[in-house]
Amino acid sequence: MSESNTDGMMSAEAEREIREKLDEINEELQWIREREERESAPDRLGWDDIAQEIVGAVAFALPFLFTDEVWNVAKTISIGRSFIVFLMTVVLAYIFIAKSRIGNLKPEEVFHIPKRLITVALISYAASAALIYVYGINLIAHFSPEQFANATVIVSTFAVIGAITVDMVR
Repeated sequence: MSESNTDGMMSAEAEREIREKLDEINEELQWIREREERESAPDRLGWDDIAQEIVGAVAFALPFLFTDEVWNVAKTISIGRSFIVFLMTVVLAYIFIAKSRIGNLKPEEVFHIPKRLITVALISYAASAALIYVYGINLIAHFSPEQFANATVIVSTFAVIGAITVDMVR
């Protein structure tokens, strides 16, 4: 052994190795901090959220699309009652999106309306109308234009629930 090692002094090689190890540990800590910041940051509305809303809306709307009960309700309720159902659905969706603490969502608004409410509503109502049309439910049930609108509102109630659920729960 050299004299410097016996005196408690570190060799230059050992000191360099320790510095390299410390640098590696610092890099790993920085990576962990950055990952933690990304994961804890509020989720902004993005294309992944839009895709999840579409999947949720379609998945929750499909089972109700094929029920005779929904068709009968769509044929018998007035457009006024259908509008009330629409308003109730949108208000409940607003409360759930804007006021619940589920998910880590960044509050983003357009004219004081949450962006997620806008996307959920547009996707749900468009998906419901499209599904009714594509599957020919409007022809099978012999819907008038008013009844088609009623059916869209009724099926969309479930589509909105599905779109919100799939989007917010990760």
